[in-house]
Amino acid sequence: MQKTNPSLFFVEGEAPGAPGLKGSRCLGCGQTVLLQVAACPRCGQRELDTVCIGQRATLGESAEVFHSADGFEAPYFIGMVATEQGPCTFAPIAAPPGTALRVGMPLRFCLLPRPDGRVGFAYAPAENGA
Repeated sequence: MQKTNPSLFFVEGEAPGAPGLKGSRCLGCGQTVLLQVAACPRCGQRELDTVCIGQRATLGESAEVFHSADGFEAPYFIGMVATEQGPCTFAPIAAPPGTALRVGMPLRFCLLPRPDGRVGFAYAPAENGA
């Protein structure tokens, strides 16, 4: 399976808890950050585990976008996503056009097959807060 951005997320079977975002957890202070990093931004420790994060998240501000972008036909949503583990990122939101998204809405990580055969990811509103 070819991913749109191999350094950003895991698919099933690539890591415990996958699919989800790639992260690093410091073995010294426990800080979790997005992506694989060489040193902890909090304490400078160089011993970190690569972990799968972001399976569940909460929506911050979001916007409906009316111009198509790589792999996303307009209209689509993008939003600030706060992962359950702490790191935040901007991510596409998989919701039908015109959906009423709200700050604090629970989200779940999902994989999105692309027409070109690659797979990307987005966050979708979680049903019943799950």
